[in-house]
Amino acid sequence: MAETNENFEIIIIDDDPMTGELTKEVLQDEGFNVLLIDDSMKAIENIKKFKPKLVICDIMMPGINGMEIYKRIKSDPEIKNMKFIILSGKSYESEKQKALNMGVDYFISKPYDPPKFIEIIKSILGNSKTPPPPPSPTKPSIEEPVVKMNLNEELDLSSIRVTAWGIRGLGEKLPNSQSIFGRQTISFSIETKKDILILDAGSGIVELGEKIIKNQSYVNIWIFITHFHMDNTIGIGHFRPLFDPKYTINIVGPNDTEKSLKDFVKSSLFSSFSSKGIPPKAKINLYEVLEENYEISEDIKMATMYSNHPTTTMIYLFNIKGFKLAFAPDSEIWEEATAFQDYNERLGRFTQGFDLLIHDCYFNDNDYKTMHHKGHSSIEIVSLFSVKNKIKNLIPVNINPAYSDEAIKEMIDKSLKIFEGTQSKLNFLKENDSQIFNIG
Repeated sequence: MAETNENFEIIIIDDDPMTGELTKEVLQDEGFNVLLIDDSMKAIENIKKFKPKLVICDIMMPGINGMEIYKRIKSDPEIKNMKFIILSGKSYESEKQKALNMGVDYFISKPYDPPKFIEIIKSILGNSKTPPPPPSPTKPSIEEPVVKMNLNEELDLSSIRVTAWGIRGLGEKLPNSQSIFGRQTISFSIETKKDILILDAGSGIVELGEKIIKNQSYVNIWIFITHFHMDNTIGIGHFRPLFDPKYTINIVGPNDTEKSLKDFVKSSLFSSFSSKGIPPKAKINLYEVLEENYEISEDIKMATMYSNHPTTTMIYLFNIKGFKLAFAPDSEIWEEATAFQDYNERLGRFTQGFDLLIHDCYFNDNDYKTMHHKGHSSIEIVSLFSVKNKIKNLIPVNINPAYSDEAIKEMIDKSLKIFEGTQSKLNFLKENDSQIFNIG
């Protein structure tokens, strides 16, 4: 950044020097005085220093992402009134609607048409009498694909089936002992008469895929990825419906600074490193999600929140015709009386009175004392959290793979005592166990 002129009308924040310089040149050719910043960590200080009329910012950048920069600008009375445009290659509808709902002045997708780009810039700055209208903000939704629907004849319209296809974590080495609780890693299915939601794609998803192929109950399948750790994704490359053209697979997940959802799907299913070595034949739709509310179908609403876990990790909260469940297989609820109770309180507000919480219970109480604050919970603390927040049912998941069956039975027995005399209940599902709940 060699510029010294302090009368900058526009500041561009883009970590890609090629696209940043191109945008700068397009604007300078129109007579604008422009400053390019390629380090998002320096964005706010320069915005406050130069006070431009307009900030043009990318979304995904190392350091601080574009939406966080926007939020910091709008929370600072000194600079909150300046115009703000998102210029991003992430042109997914959910990203656009998220930005517009937050109040940004415009969302421009890369690559852009320079004359149209200049027209928008001039209109935002008030230099044009005929500004193009920005897209109208709407309630974020995930558009359900139009596909043939099969109905699950085993369920009626007032019930859902929750099945645990894998409940164990993945440790430093593979266990060589059998377990009555199973050895597959995290994957759950939530089935209604019309829909199936698959929560994470650990090794347990493989057997689920076999069942779907056999029963032919669903052809439109939703897979929700919480994050990209191997425990939660290792089975997706062997999910048989992906390789059958009659299925539509909708994959939902967050973006991490090190790996996007698109990168994850590409490496898992379409690269030479994929498990099968052949590309899928099913129709695949990708939906990147932020902390927001979404509509999955007529009967299913979803909210998301970021988990207390290393890497970008989502917690999914579903409302299925009034039945509320939360899925948080990698989330640390901290012990009481810490400086970090805001997470506990926030999660509690989200899940207060929920019908079902499926939550990380990796450690027993003794091990958590030495392994706390590493991203996984103890079953005791999660049980106390469930009772405190009047959650009707708790299903513990992500159980430490090193624990013997006797150790798991002991931790379950201790936790059951916490629920005695309360309206909450501990429901421990073993691998391949199902439970039916009434909805509606």
